[in-house]
Amino acid sequence: MMALEDLEVSLNRTLKGRSAGLPEGTVLVSSDSHWNITEDIFYERAPAALKDRMPRIWIDERGNLCIGIRHENLLAGPIEELLASFNRPGFRDLKARMADLDDDGVSMEIVYPQWLMLYLHHPDLEMREWLFRIYNEYLADLEKESGGRFHGVGIPVYWDSAKAAASIEHIKRLGLKAAMLPVNAGNSPAGVKVNYATDDLDDMWSAAEDCHLPITYHIGENPNLEGPGGVGAGLLATFMPFRRSLGDMIFGGIFDRHPTLRVVFAEAGINWVPGALQDAEMIFDSWGRFLDPKIKRRPTEYWREHCYATFMADQVGFDLIDYIGADRVMWATDYPHNEGSHGYTEKVVNDIVQRVGPVYAKKILGETAIEVFDLKIPR
Repeated sequence: MMALEDLEVSLNRTLKGRSAGLPEGTVLVSSDSHWNITEDIFYERAPAALKDRMPRIWIDERGNLCIGIRHENLLAGPIEELLASFNRPGFRDLKARMADLDDDGVSMEIVYPQWLMLYLHHPDLEMREWLFRIYNEYLADLEKESGGRFHGVGIPVYWDSAKAAASIEHIKRLGLKAAMLPVNAGNSPAGVKVNYATDDLDDMWSAAEDCHLPITYHIGENPNLEGPGGVGAGLLATFMPFRRSLGDMIFGGIFDRHPTLRVVFAEAGINWVPGALQDAEMIFDSWGRFLDPKIKRRPTEYWREHCYATFMADQVGFDLIDYIGADRVMWATDYPHNEGSHGYTEKVVNDIVQRVGPVYAKKILGETAIEVFDLKIPR
C-alpha cells in the first residue's frame, strides 16, 4: 500500500530515502518539487521604470515572509500558517536543499514555484511579463549553482499570442527543462479569454515542439482556503484541476496539430487519469457528431502518446496502473509540501518496486523524468 497516513509536518521530518531498496542503476528524480523565493529579486532586477509596480519580498517583525506590491502582503491569513509548517531551510537555501536531497537519496528534481502562482492572473500585463522573465533567469542561475541537480520550470508569456512563442524559445535558451502554463490562462491583452486550442496560439505549441520543451500544468492557482472547513475543502478542490486542460489538448486538436508535443500534469496524483480518459472515450463515442474539430484518434491514444502525470503516493492510482500506463507516470517528493513523500521516500520507493517490479519502478522513479525533461545525470 502506498497510502501515507498520519504524516508529520514537513518541517519536522527526518529524510532517510538513501536507505530505500532501489533497483540497480536507478537514478532517483523528483518530478515535482518547490522553491520559495525570499530575496527581493523582482524589485532589484526590474527596469527602473517598473520597480514600483513589482512585487516586493520582505520579512516582517515576527520573522514571517511577506510578498506584495506596495507592501500589501498577499501571504497574510490561512496561507501564512500553512507555509510556516513546511518552511524547511532547504525551501529557500540551496546548500541546505542539496543536503536534504542527499539525505533523501534524490539525485535531481524538477522545481515549480510557490507563491509566484498568485501572480498568474495579475492585471498588470507588462509587470507580469517582466516578473516571469526575471524568475526564469533566476531559475537558470540556481540550476548552474546546483551543479545540474535543481531544474526550475519556466513560465512563458502565455496570455499574449504575439509573444508566447518567443518566450518559450527564451526559456529554452536559458537552459530550463520545461515551461508551465496555468490551467486558467486569463485574458489576452485585448481582454478576450485565452483558449489554448485556438489557432493564434499554434506558434507557441510549435515553439515547444521545436525546442523539445515539455509543457507542464500544475495545481494550486489561487486556492480559496477561507471559511469553515476552508483549508480542507480548498485543498480538496485544488487537487482536481486538469480535466479541462486535457480536454483542450485532445478535443481542441492541439495534439493533432502538434504530434511531437509532450505534456506533464503535476501534483494531482494519477488516480484522476482513468476516470478522465473513460469519460473522454464516452464523449468521443456518444457526442462525436458534435465535436469540432474532428479529432483523428481516440482520446486514450493521445494520452499514451503525449501525456504524463506525477504523483507522490497514490494507492488507488496504482490499482489502475495498467490502464494509465506505467510509462506515463513519474514519482515526486513534492518537497517540501506536507502532502509530499519526502521523509517517507524509503517506504514509497519500496512499495512502488513491490507493485510494478524493478523494470517499471526504475522508469517511474527517475528514468522517465530523465528522458522527458532531457536531464543529464550529475557527476
